[in-house]
Amino acid sequence: MNQLVLSALKNVIYGFAAYVLISWPREFFRCLFYRISVERLSSSNRLFPLLKKSPIGYIDPVGLLTFLFFDFGWTRSPLIDYLKIRRKKMFFFSIYGIVASFLLGIIYGMVSRFSNSPIVFNLFYIASKWSFTLSIVSLIPLPPLDGSRIVLAFLPDKSYEWYIKFNFYGILFMLGLLVLWILPMIMHPLVIFITNVTNFIIFGNW
Repeated sequence: MNQLVLSALKNVIYGFAAYVLISWPREFFRCLFYRISVERLSSSNRLFPLLKKSPIGYIDPVGLLTFLFFDFGWTRSPLIDYLKIRRKKMFFFSIYGIVASFLLGIIYGMVSRFSNSPIVFNLFYIASKWSFTLSIVSLIPLPPLDGSRIVLAFLPDKSYEWYIKFNFYGILFMLGLLVLWILPMIMHPLVIFITNVTNFIIFGNW
């Protein structure tokens, strides 16, 4: 019994640490790519603060729990003022989040591959797998995921306003898919595929 409790506690600690690794650095690189390519490193960037000081600010409790229990989930993205931001900027900001997750998956996989420490290996293995998963999940066109903002960038004005109103209910819709076990069933084959990709990067075999 004690072994089960200790094992569960260890998995939670690893999972929480891995979640921090896939969330805060993701937003750092997202904002960095955005500032370099879109804002041209201007000192005035009113739409997006470069980065929150605390990594805790990017933790979504539901997204964290789904990662811990189902090996997929999401993080909390920076708030966007949809009335002020231009759609082109919103498109690039969303795409860069997905790209950042994919790159972090590769980086963390390399760290895990060449690590001699079991703790570092396990932590970065989980972070690598979850980063790849997050890059795929973020493509889903449901608020608050980046995929919804990518769709917004191409919608006509009338649909744009409707979609913004729907934004609040997006997370409730995703919770409904979780409760009804629809989202886990859809994601299960994808999670297996991403696990194989991660194993290929780290171990060199499929």
